[in-house]
Amino acid sequence: ILVCMLSTAYIAHFNAPRFFRELKDNTMSRFGKVTGISFGISTAIYAAVSAMAFLTFGANCDGLILNNYSTKDLLISASRFAVAISLIFSYPLLFVGTRDGTLDLLKISEE
Repeated sequence: ILVCMLSTAYIAHFNAPRFFRELKDNTMSRFGKVTGISFGISTAIYAAVSAMAFLTFGANCDGLILNNYSTKDLLISASRFAVAISLIFSYPLLFVGTRDGTLDLLKISEE
């Protein structure tokens, strides 16, 4: 489960060339700095949530943290819904990369 969640967190890696082109003042050093800061923040958030969940449930912690909570807890139900929405809306990132790669292979202009 952790690997699946982490892959969702970092799913946009193949869109990096597009993000580089769209970055204001797009130099490699600036792109590296922005990317490093972004990955650092994302990793810190994931680590903090994982640590808090483990501290709450200890060795009985389920791989999917939300499964440890009651199904009657409204806040956790909202969290489950938010995870589902996050997964659903990550698919456009996949298709943008697929579209760009296909257009490049077929030598079709994006414009």
